[in-house]
Amino acid sequence: MRIAYCSPFNPIKSGISDFNEELLMELKKFADIDLFYNVQPSKQEILDNFAFYNIEELYKDSIRSKYDTIVYHMGNNVEYHKCIAETFMQFPGILELHDFSLHNYLAGDTYVRNDVQAYVEGVRYSHGEKGVKIVQKFIAGQAKAPWETHSLELTVNKHLIDRAKGVIVHSDMAKQMVKGIRPEVPVINIPLHTPDILADYEVNKIEAKKKLNIDGKTYVFGSFGYATRAKRIIETLEALGMFYKKVTKDFHYFIVGKVDGIDVESKIQELSIQDNVTVTGFTELEDFKTYMSACDICINLRYPTHGESSASLHRMLGMGKAVIVSNIGSFDEYPDEIVLKVRCDCDEITDIYNALCELTNNSSIMKQRNKSAFEYANKYCNLEMNACKYFEFYQNVCNNSFIERGIDYFIDKLFELNIVEEHYIDYLINVRKINKIIERY
Repeated sequence: MRIAYCSPFNPIKSGISDFNEELLMELKKFADIDLFYNVQPSKQEILDNFAFYNIEELYKDSIRSKYDTIVYHMGNNVEYHKCIAETFMQFPGILELHDFSLHNYLAGDTYVRNDVQAYVEGVRYSHGEKGVKIVQKFIAGQAKAPWETHSLELTVNKHLIDRAKGVIVHSDMAKQMVKGIRPEVPVINIPLHTPDILADYEVNKIEAKKKLNIDGKTYVFGSFGYATRAKRIIETLEALGMFYKKVTKDFHYFIVGKVDGIDVESKIQELSIQDNVTVTGFTELEDFKTYMSACDICINLRYPTHGESSASLHRMLGMGKAVIVSNIGSFDEYPDEIVLKVRCDCDEITDIYNALCELTNNSSIMKQRNKSAFEYANKYCNLEMNACKYFEFYQNVCNNSFIERGIDYFIDKLFELNIVEEHYIDYLINVRKINKIIERY
């Protein structure tokens, strides 16, 4: 099988770049893959193992005809993904949605460039006049930006899903929303992988703390990736200010990633915790993993959400970390024993503080969460296992042989058999759990 693979790669500073560079090294065991984008990869391992072409080459019939399918990786950053989206609309293939809501992309491609009419029409195509009324209030200055207030209501991705030959997502929530938009399209939920599933996670934590010159008894907390308002960095700092005053000063918090759109330094000074916080800025992947490995607790919050899943979260779980997440979107699908969830309302800061206290006050709770996190990642986030799922889906879409094996297929079959008692169906759903149902069927 020969695949044209469209994605950003390093030096593009995106989690999707790291994700695909890891995945591709496994996928190449199953298929002949060529890479397409408008910036050449910088990682030597990728250049050594794959042929690379400018994505404009796919506009040539002689080039496209060489491939069984084209795979497109789509995110919410217009700068990184515009060439991918434009090529997909001309030559549809298999679509992988890393962000389910693409409202930021649409706004960046239209509204921010003063093309208000194109923005409105984009919303109209996906959400009709109801969506248009919402964005018109924003345009008139009567409401906040809808990509912040209505990110999961106005996902503006229908134009892509309507043309896709198959869709890959990373949460059951996103899968159900795709089926709501276009029920007949082949769609699969493949959890984000991590190559860092470390059975000796405690030893790695000790070594990482030593590498960072941190005393082994000092609590290390960390937030990872672009530090935007949606990552709740300011709220986390507020909670840490409470922790500093009421619990202990013996901790260090690393903000690992580029800070964008928030005044972190002023908040740190205001709370007088400048000796307890380090803002690293962008780091290379190996340094990124060192900071993560050193953590006792990782803080992986996201509000508002755009329906995205978190590759960083799965890396944290694979490293056996206790993780605090926002109780919203795809994060709500994780079992409570795997992640500790905080509310996204006026109680958020208090919830973060209480979560830190719960985990640091009881070493047995921390150890159990470390163990549960590792076991979850080992079962669901294994890179080799996920690569097999990808290749099987590519084959099935190309061969028109995809069979739905999840809850929707199961429920449809019950109705075909005239088994329609609501209490029976509800019982099956509650017992088996939506995102794990029918694994044995």
